[in-house]
Amino acid sequence: MKFVVIPNNIERLDTYQQKGVTTFMVGLKNYSIHYPELSLEKIKKLSEKVELFVVINKNIFNHELSEIKEILKQLSTFHIKAVLYYDLAVLNIVIENQIEVDLVWHQTHMVTNYNTCNYYYNKGVKYGVLANEITLEEILDIKENTDMKLMVEVFGYPIMSHSQRSLLSNYFKTIDQEKEDRPYTLTEKDNQYLITETVNGTSILLKKLINGTKPLFDFIENNLDYAILDMQEVDIKLSEKVLDQYMYILDNGANISELEKEKIICNMNELIGDNTNFFYKKTIYKVKKETNSDEN
Repeated sequence: MKFVVIPNNIERLDTYQQKGVTTFMVGLKNYSIHYPELSLEKIKKLSEKVELFVVINKNIFNHELSEIKEILKQLSTFHIKAVLYYDLAVLNIVIENQIEVDLVWHQTHMVTNYNTCNYYYNKGVKYGVLANEITLEEILDIKENTDMKLMVEVFGYPIMSHSQRSLLSNYFKTIDQEKEDRPYTLTEKDNQYLITETVNGTSILLKKLINGTKPLFDFIENNLDYAILDMQEVDIKLSEKVLDQYMYILDNGANISELEKEKIICNMNELIGDNTNFFYKKTIYKVKKETNSDEN
């Protein structure tokens, strides 16, 4: 297994590399949502130094298709690992134009089962980023039943929703105030949310870090391909402490005793909280019984 780091500061990649990280994930400027954005020129330079996944995860409009085609052709000449896509236009362009670039299925909340993984794998898609809303049991089941290389987020603020609208700008315009170029925090009952805005719209994240320490041991044991560490909006010192601990687990996982595992998990709970997201929590939908109108 390898870690993929989404950096909180592109200028600090050396720090991550010194700790043993070799693989990073960045967004393409103007074509990514909630990723550090780089121009094609900067992506090319960076791909010559590190193993790099490039994200194109916005909805593609008709007038953008020709530009995306040319961008994908350029990316195919870089030393990148693969391109993450959300819009199926990216997949279709690659297939129809026989562009030699590996792809990662990254449709956020929709990557939830091995049948669809296998469908896209047979289309030539090598990788998939599994949804944050499925359980550890389901992740391992998908791993067992697909040849697609899988990625799972084990640390970071989980994205809850995204809107193409400029929600922050519109709000501050309404109250006649200037919007600052920074994340905003919204408090609702017992939860807090981070709200960020770019030219591609507004993202809302749960301000409660995913703690994937416990499932990480299972992922290592079952040879999961990639674990994602999303360092965006995370304090630099905290991100380095988390990375140090996760690298220790990765390097020594098979030799860590059960007693030490429990100690590590407790320490990480104190450091970043005990939010294991949906790793151990099944999502249950209860279908409301329809009432016959004649009975009312």
